[in-house]
Amino acid sequence: MSSPTITNSSFSNTFADENYVHPVLIVGAGPAGSLLAFCLARLGVQPLIVDSRNAVDHEWGRGDALLCRTVEMFKTLGLADTIAANGVGMWKRAFWNTSVDPPVCTTIADQFPADLDTDSPYAVNTRQGLVERIILEGAEKISGVQVLRPWSVTDTEMVDDPNADAVIVTLKSQYGETRKVKARRVVGCDGGRSTVRRSLKKYDVQLEGESHDSIWSAIDVVGFETDFPDVNMLAIIASKHGSIRFIPREDINGQNCIRIYCELNSEEKSSLEDVTAKIQRVLHPFKFTWEAVNWFTVYTVAQRIASAFDVNQRIFLAGDAAHIHSPKAGLGMNTSFLDAHNLALKIALVENGVAKPSVLSTYALERRGVADQLMKMDGELIRVYAAHGKSSDPADQQKLIAFQRANAPFQAGTGITYAPNVLVDDTPALTPTPMLALVGGQGLCAGRRILPATVRRYSDGIIVKMLDDAIPFDGRFTIFLCLGDVIQLGAVEKLEALREAMFRANGLHDKAGKIIRFVGVTTASHLSIALSSLFHQRLRLLPGGDAAESRILFNSSKVYTDDVPCLSPYLSHACPRSLPSESTPAPTDILSTKAAAGILVHPLHQKWDIDPKEGGIVVVRPDGHVGVLRRGLDVQMAWSAVEKYFDGFLKGRD
Repeated sequence: MSSPTITNSSFSNTFADENYVHPVLIVGAGPAGSLLAFCLARLGVQPLIVDSRNAVDHEWGRGDALLCRTVEMFKTLGLADTIAANGVGMWKRAFWNTSVDPPVCTTIADQFPADLDTDSPYAVNTRQGLVERIILEGAEKISGVQVLRPWSVTDTEMVDDPNADAVIVTLKSQYGETRKVKARRVVGCDGGRSTVRRSLKKYDVQLEGESHDSIWSAIDVVGFETDFPDVNMLAIIASKHGSIRFIPREDINGQNCIRIYCELNSEEKSSLEDVTAKIQRVLHPFKFTWEAVNWFTVYTVAQRIASAFDVNQRIFLAGDAAHIHSPKAGLGMNTSFLDAHNLALKIALVENGVAKPSVLSTYALERRGVADQLMKMDGELIRVYAAHGKSSDPADQQKLIAFQRANAPFQAGTGITYAPNVLVDDTPALTPTPMLALVGGQGLCAGRRILPATVRRYSDGIIVKMLDDAIPFDGRFTIFLCLGDVIQLGAVEKLEALREAMFRANGLHDKAGKIIRFVGVTTASHLSIALSSLFHQRLRLLPGGDAAESRILFNSSKVYTDDVPCLSPYLSHACPRSLPSESTPAPTDILSTKAAAGILVHPLHQKWDIDPKEGGIVVVRPDGHVGVLRRGLDVQMAWSAVEKYFDGFLKGRD
């Protein structure tokens, strides 16, 4: 909705008619609110978004890093390249001790270990305001979404009349104007001091938790000069005066920029001058000067979480409005983005008439679990950092390193696993096969995000990243048919039986192109003549022939060959890349021989732990998390589980 602005002000007061019921009202245009607006617009739901602050108030400071899973998410949204072009990649961490003479770098480590198995094993450092602007500009291009500013919520009220289906929200501008807005759903994304959350006290929603005695400052400086050698890494510097952290940042107004976190004790003063003096003491004997301070804040660490993340699946809380914690793990902005990503797809499924309203209950189930885990990890990290900051003992530094390594999967977002619910199959995890034990890793798991793989697109032979090419975020579920070697005896007959089940009356294939896409992956070579004949003649890869008989199983651009060997990211013995010695028991086939050398011959099948001889079916939700996982391609066991899964939440499949 286009909204004119008053001259010399960002105040926008153009709303729809008072009786109009908006599908979604988003309060707050920070990380959660901006991404929620973008995702909803992309999925065909027009949101109304308001914010209590002027646009300039969002420009500087606050969050500063996008982690692995967040980068993966932005790739599926088509925003990653623009964000990366305006950011700085952070691949390494350096740990320093300046209490000794001369100062010593005790450890240099990867930002994230290779066994996370991600195509993005790094952080993208850039200011939160810039990312928000990129997202909101994208939302405006999609459907004209604009933020109305500056409006705050003073009250929310759910209408009791079931026919009204609306929440009435009272808004007030900083200029004194008031307005009532109706929306079917309201999402509070308005930060740690959320007015939406406060208005929910009448529904017994409380902010629970405690403050800590840990005090930190954050300062962004531009035009800096230093002889500290690791200024381009995340540097954690310990000394007898305390500790600081360097975070490399994108250039601002043509000048280099860096963020410095500095821990303060309760006796220390917290003015800019005092913090600057402490930074110099910790960094001594290295020199560090700058031209200007771009942003400065001091905060007391707190850990609090809302007692409920939604009220009757009509009013929701996301981001800092739902959970507050320290920024030490870099998870404030990242968790907010993933909250919004999760909620957007569920609201869109319901608003577009595709899914039953029950899917909305899974937002609180899934994201509250993540928030609980975050609070536990963050509390321990606060204590580890406190010990690290008060001691120059190498043992305390190693405790911090070990803690970060142990929690890397959760911090990166790649280890987040949602518990069984209507969108996550409740079948017990599959028993790992010998192949998985040989190549390493954990395989797929229902509730966890899909593992990346490098494959070859069959239609043109181009090598692509599966996550980038096959599953853009467009609201559709992806059904991967991992076909294994379809040329082997009996495989085609299994697929033909599977196709018949898919095309039966009211079958899921009827929904292909709307809310479901089918992707096929085979271990056969893309150069195989037998494979070409099989697809075109028996499985009807391409349109053609009698329309009644032409049952297309796959669009040709969604068939991939899993014949791009790559090196295993898991096994430590993969580093030498050598074949087993004579004393090593000989593997029984070429696949095992290469796997023993750390080479994945069919990386998707091997990493996903799907036997190339049996195949398997994997259902991936629009947000990239696995919904269903089955080995085999038989109709009775594998495909029936897929049908049952969709029956649980899709409309018209009771």
